[in-house]
Amino acid sequence: MENQEKIAELIEEKIKKEKEGKPKEERRKWNKYYGDMCVRIFREFIMGEIPNTYTLSSPNAYICGCPTEFDLLIINKDAKPIKYTNAYRIEDVRVGIEIKSRGVFGGRSDVNDVKKTIEKIKDNFDAVRDIYPNSRIDFVYLTYEEVASVKRKNSINYLQETINILSPYPVFCLKDSRADKLINGEWKRFIVHLNKLLE
Repeated sequence: MENQEKIAELIEEKIKKEKEGKPKEERRKWNKYYGDMCVRIFREFIMGEIPNTYTLSSPNAYICGCPTEFDLLIINKDAKPIKYTNAYRIEDVRVGIEIKSRGVFGGRSDVNDVKKTIEKIKDNFDAVRDIYPNSRIDFVYLTYEEVASVKRKNSINYLQETINILSPYPVFCLKDSRADKLINGEWKRFIVHLNKLLE
């Protein structure tokens, strides 16, 4: 079984188990929890795929001098957070990763609000580059699932919307939620991209 299938199976199993017995309106209150679970599952799999000269921060990390929280940071293996924080010096950070379990569009009705959320992610990436213009830091966006296909003429491909708004930052999505199937080779594409950034 490929890692993409293993990740999907693990996420589906864990989230399904957490949702069992909870009414639909109660489940929404748990979205941040599900998202944290996704970050930790992705972290486990990414760790085995990057060069051993790097490691991953704990979830919800910061870069010194920036108020933005990042789901994960790829950092130098010997990097230590600043005392009493989960913040790393810019020279120790190589890649910032924003992770979503359902994309930003999943379950939202106001498309304009959602676009603003994606624009905010891009603004956060840009802000770090503005503060540290000479750093080598890169950013990527990874989501477990998003609507990546259209069924009707007026349907929206929300994955494409995300890609368009976040450009030039790369977007990776493991599953098309509308078609309810994995996007073939997406995990491998993500890992190849990460490793090119770390060369």
